[in-house]
Amino acid sequence: MAGTSKPTDTPAPRVLARAARDDLGEFKQRVGRRPGFGGAAACLVILVVVMNFLVNGPENVWGRGVVVVGLLIVITWGYVWFQRTRGGLYLFSEGFVDAAGRRVISVAWSDIRSIEGQKTQFAIGSLPAGSAFVYEVAFIGRVSGRKVVWRFNTTYRNVGELTGLISRRSGVPVTGLHDPHQL
Repeated sequence: MAGTSKPTDTPAPRVLARAARDDLGEFKQRVGRRPGFGGAAACLVILVVVMNFLVNGPENVWGRGVVVVGLLIVITWGYVWFQRTRGGLYLFSEGFVDAAGRRVISVAWSDIRSIEGQKTQFAIGSLPAGSAFVYEVAFIGRVSGRKVVWRFNTTYRNVGELTGLISRRSGVPVTGLHDPHQL
């Protein structure tokens, strides 16, 4: 369909250039990202408040300020969401490239030193309010030669399968939690 922009699995030229520079081999697959539901819910609440101020709000500087700031927040989040879903993690035969917005990180399988799953639970008082799950991939930076930690979370599609694939290709076992839904 003409005029629609749908993310493709084909890597962007900057991703291919980084992979070629770091000798990551042939492109295999793309793992897309999805926007966070918390940001979408917050934007919906902001839009409700902005619409209420437009219809019933005070006609003064504060009322107009709430409308302008609210719309700027929603537009900014929309832009970030668009950039995040256009990028993703690109798997190559000898490593991967993660691209989101302007950030581009490339890691060779041979540089990975450890993969650890971590879960953090949040509470308000004694009531559980939510949890966050993250995998930390430690690798040796090619430029600095020092250990670098790269974190990825459940905003990546099929994060459990992705971690298993990174573990198999790098030969490094996953420590800590293996499943984001594990208690």
